[in-house]
Amino acid sequence: MRNSEILLILALMFISSSAHATLATCPACSGEQPDWTKSATSFLDGNTIQETPSTLNGAQQARLLDAQIDARKKASEESNTANNIAATPEHNSTSIFDIHLNDLYAVPNPAKFNDEVKIVAVFGNISRNLATRDSPSRAADLTNLMVYADIKNSAGLDAGRVNLKQSSENEYSGIWNVSVGSGAYNATIKASGPDGSKAFNDALQIIVSGSENTTGKVNVTRSKNR
Repeated sequence: MRNSEILLILALMFISSSAHATLATCPACSGEQPDWTKSATSFLDGNTIQETPSTLNGAQQARLLDAQIDARKKASEESNTANNIAATPEHNSTSIFDIHLNDLYAVPNPAKFNDEVKIVAVFGNISRNLATRDSPSRAADLTNLMVYADIKNSAGLDAGRVNLKQSSENEYSGIWNVSVGSGAYNATIKASGPDGSKAFNDALQIIVSGSENTTGKVNVTRSKNR
């Protein structure tokens, strides 16, 4: 009986010693808080929970992983929102402008070989109800244009190019030295400037006769949508 009591006492001492050792290695059981910051940092650096030593138990690691996933998802959504805002163009960045020909004529017309034909183009702004909140209408600058008259024969072959220079506020003019044979010649007016460019195709017809000419001007016939 004496030996049995001794063995029982030794068994109880061994169990008590093991319990103390277990508590010593469990921070949560001893009242210590685990280092959640270190675990979260390791996760954001690309290390999984298994790759980083942790004192958390299974349930705590699962909760930490869920929180980290939610945080990364929220950060991704915020990044996408910022990118969408950056990719959206600002309103009022593009204005509507347009020009048209108030008048276009050549003198003399008809002309003859070796005549100096003066081509005159007068521009104006188109007034349209195109303005919107996002695209307000504004007048084009008609005083700083580069204007050319490209002249072609009835077969569409080039017969000359005239640089029309500003002669008044909205008027541009230039001289075409006639060195072509008899026939009808069409002039396309091309205007460009800081506000844009526009071409008026076959806007003017100049008649070249054999020898005689009739001094005067022939106005262009244009459609309203030009």
